[in-house]
Amino acid sequence: MKKLLLLLLFIPLVSFGQGLRSVNLDSYKYIVISESNYKGFRKTAVKLLEKSGYNVVNIHNTARTHYVNPSDLEENPNLGLYLNINTSCGAVCDTTIALFTYNNQLVYKSSGRNGFSGGGAVKNALGTLAGYSYKFDETKVTKVVESELPDFKFNSKSEESIRDYFDDNSAEGIEGIWEYTSFDNSEYKLAIVKDDYKYYATIIEGTGLWNPGDLKATFETAAAETVLTVRWTMGDKITKIKSVGTVKNNALIEFSLNNIGKVLLYKTYPKFSKKSRVKTGEWAGNGSGVIISKSGYIITNHHVIEDADKIEVEFILNDEVQKFNAEIVQVDKTNDLAILKIFDMNFDGVEELPYNFKTRSSDVGTKVYAFGYPMALTVMGKEIKVTDGMISSKTGFDGNITTYQITAPIQGGNSGGPLFDEKGNLIGINSSGIRKDIASNVAYSIKTSYVLNLIDILPKSIELPSNTKLESLPLTEQIKEISKYVVLIKVK
Repeated sequence: MKKLLLLLLFIPLVSFGQGLRSVNLDSYKYIVISESNYKGFRKTAVKLLEKSGYNVVNIHNTARTHYVNPSDLEENPNLGLYLNINTSCGAVCDTTIALFTYNNQLVYKSSGRNGFSGGGAVKNALGTLAGYSYKFDETKVTKVVESELPDFKFNSKSEESIRDYFDDNSAEGIEGIWEYTSFDNSEYKLAIVKDDYKYYATIIEGTGLWNPGDLKATFETAAAETVLTVRWTMGDKITKIKSVGTVKNNALIEFSLNNIGKVLLYKTYPKFSKKSRVKTGEWAGNGSGVIISKSGYIITNHHVIEDADKIEVEFILNDEVQKFNAEIVQVDKTNDLAILKIFDMNFDGVEELPYNFKTRSSDVGTKVYAFGYPMALTVMGKEIKVTDGMISSKTGFDGNITTYQITAPIQGGNSGGPLFDEKGNLIGINSSGIRKDIASNVAYSIKTSYVLNLIDILPKSIELPSNTKLESLPLTEQIKEISKYVVLIKVK
């Protein structure tokens, strides 16, 4: 076995070229190195290609001197081929080289392997490309840049013309002008316009290699209107990433790009039309909720946020009460549950949650504690309230198996707040009690197993707490820790 491993380490240089696929490289003036490629291998590729006579444009200003995008390439992107390098190294290094046109047509692909280094694998992968007798021929250049966009019947490069278009034609779905912000704090504007079943997002204000009118992304609605399939083109104009996004009120879109980070899009035009009750400036009501992930997901009752145009949450963060905007991402009307997500540029997440979900049913007689903000906007104030009691039945009203009957008092505004046992386990989400003319001091809590069922159908997975750090703490300290994650929910 040891001899075999040694042989693998000393594999001779091998390349697996697939040829030039009958493409005439002479019709392209530049080879553009992809932004997404690893720095060291990128340098190797640049050196080898330049040695073979190619005009290499490296869009990184950190490598060599090729950081200025030539003006003729900006005017006609068909002058360039875009090089993508994909290298992985284990016992040996494997590299795949691919060349794409501006319109993402593959024209060349080759693979290489080296038992010593990634740079050697890149050299092998370049193979026939580096050996090609290259000489630029201007007469063979495609003069007209082919558009990937349908005919929108307006100038997609002008924000003024786009605004005029939406003034004359009512926006459908997510159509409109959007501002983009992401993990790297880059910002620019997009115009999103629907054609047939697909939404096209084009650049209004360019940045980097992007010019006004360039196609940046496409969106398609899923079976649920709040879910979008996103196909996003990265800053190198080559790499396309598929993601799943969530949309709220056709005015806010959130999605993630692999391990790169979160992307938020905010609609700026046309303006969102609010219902008349929002104009009063008064909150229509309040409920409670509990944070279930560090990234800001919150569980509450559906009836708390039903028909809400605006949702704001308050809770203790960094030893002070803070307020953030939240949006609905999933609902279960049958079991009266809803999941919210904090969408706020000032929110950076919370600390690791000290409690976990108890998935098994709790027994009758279990000591429980109900947290919430009853009548917080009227007579009882915004201080969190805790009531205690026990599980009096493992079924709710009329034998409902989804809920516990509990003796802990539940009042208006408590709805959506969490129910904990004495070991610090989250065991339920409190719902309203029944009419006092039927029975007094009776309340219900929705079992956490049904909460988890709702979480499972979210478009993307979330990191849930996995263990409790509360069991060894005295009750007063447990309450202090839990209170940091119980939120006051205000709605309009």
